[in-house]
Amino acid sequence: MRRFFAPACPLFLALFAVGCSQEVGDACSSNAECGTGRICDRASRGGYCTVSPCEPGTCPENSVCVEFENEATYCMALCDTSDDCRGGYTCDEETGAAPFCRQVR
Repeated sequence: MRRFFAPACPLFLALFAVGCSQEVGDACSSNAECGTGRICDRASRGGYCTVSPCEPGTCPENSVCVEFENEATYCMALCDTSDDCRGGYTCDEETGAAPFCRQVR
């Protein structure tokens, strides 16, 4: 049995890793962790998987395109309350956009 599974393990791990890309708002340390078409914003605490630039209506499911003060646009994770956001992030409902998870400053 061991001989059968040993060659299959690297293939299984490669397939498993591809199927486990992060969602917008998840922690990351590299672009590769975030999946196709997404980047890791390493300037955010713990990294933040996102899409940038974006246009309204173009973000992945459960995220919204937000324009920040510097006119940069990022897809941000949607939330109803801060409990929907990971540690170090809060649900920002004051920007006029849909509520999204923003880093606590």
